This record gives sequence, structure tokens and C-alpha cells, in this order.
Amino acid sequence: MFKPLLSRLLNHLITQNQWARAHLLPFSGKTVQFNIPPANASLTILEDGGLAMAGETLNADASIHLSPSLALRLIAKDTDAMSQVRIEGDTELAKTLAKVLQNIKWDYEEDLSKVVGDISANKASTFAKNTAQEIRQQSVNFAEMAVEYWQEENPLIAKKRHVEDFVQKVDVLRDDVERLEKRLAKLLTK
Repeated sequence: MFKPLLSRLLNHLITQNQWARAHLLPFSGKTVQFNIPPANASLTILEDGGLAMAGETLNADASIHLSPSLALRLIAKDTDAMSQVRIEGDTELAKTLAKVLQNIKWDYEEDLSKVVGDISANKASTFAKNTAQEIRQQSVNFAEMAVEYWQEENPLIAKKRHVEDFVQKVDVLRDDVERLEKRLAKLLTK
């Protein structure tokens, strides 16, 4: 029951993002398996450039392996996370599908307008965007406030300049110890 629903959702998103079909058409009939422990899922690219959930026994043309935390970083659009993904098999297929899935956009306002009407959907969409932006801003403000508290009031996090100063003092101490060892060795050989 879950796979047909997910296939319908993927094809709905592909329909809303027609540019994606052009990217996927050259790979029609091929399958990519996503391994995100503890789950695995396989997607097959259809002849029309759509996507469908593949069967369990199908051999994948490409495999994408990533941890759950890495998957969350990719969803959050972390550019460094893509370099940590392990790809096996047809890398061009895997990269193209990953690019399509990463850049696909859901036009939820259009879908909502079919249920509640255009004006209500627009109002709900605007409210959701403003709320999400406010939550993001408040989260950043809270994080900055927590860092300042843990650096100034209740030192739990070291400031960058303090860490750099400590590292420099350790380097000086190491050099001094090396010089002292050389002098002691020189004195003992005399």
C-alpha cells in the first residue's frame, strides 16, 4: 500500500516539475537503490520519465548509500554533504536522479487550491511561508543567544580566539621542551 502511494506522489511531483522528465528520459528502464539504514528503497525510471517504486528482487543499476544524518543534511541543502554520499554502479544515473530529487519543488499551493480554493490556498501558503521564516529566524536568534551565554556567562564553549591562543601556547611549550631536551642531551654527552 505504501509503495503505490509513494509512486503516485513522485509522479505528481515530476508532473509539477516538467524539466525533470527531460533529465530522466535517457535513463528510462533503469533502477536506483537508496540505502539509508535501516531502510532501502528502489526507484525505477519509467519510459515517460516518471518514477515508480521498484520491486524488492530487482537488480539495481546504481546504488546510493548514505546515513540518516547525511540524508537530513542533504534535505537541508548542505553542499558539503553531497561529497560524503557513496555511489556504486552507474554514477551518471545516480547523480542525475539525486540532482532531480534535490531540485524538485512541490507546488503545494496549487494542490491546496483544488481543495479550498485559490484565495484560501494563497493565504494559507503565505501564512506557512511567513511562519517558517519566523521559526528559522527565532532558531538562529536562540542559537546565537545560547552561544553567547555559554561563552560569557557560563563558560562551556571556548571562543575562537581563546582556542587559537591556547594552541599557540602549546606550540611554544612544545618547542621549548624540544630545545631543553637537546640542551640536556648535549650536557650529558660532555
